[in-house]
Amino acid sequence: MLKENEQLTKPQAPSRHGQANGTKTKPLVEKKGFKRADAATYLGVTPVTIDRLTKRGLLHPSRALRHPIYSRDDLDRFLRETSEPFGERG
Repeated sequence: MLKENEQLTKPQAPSRHGQANGTKTKPLVEKKGFKRADAATYLGVTPVTIDRLTKRGLLHPSRALRHPIYSRDDLDRFLRETSEPFGERG
């Protein structure tokens, strides 16, 4: 059993696409769309709240794919429209 585990913990050989010392990184790509759980994290709410906001028509996911995808622009719009700046309460 121990020998089987040793095989799992051996360091991997560098891929031919990366550098030998592992300093090459992927370019950073800004995420434009979120699945339900990621959208909830982005807004700081639960996934059930995302469902409720969608049902009320406050969020508009794309349903072109298998799962609804919430665009960053739509989530930002929702935050702008529903947020109240501090100190402006009457």
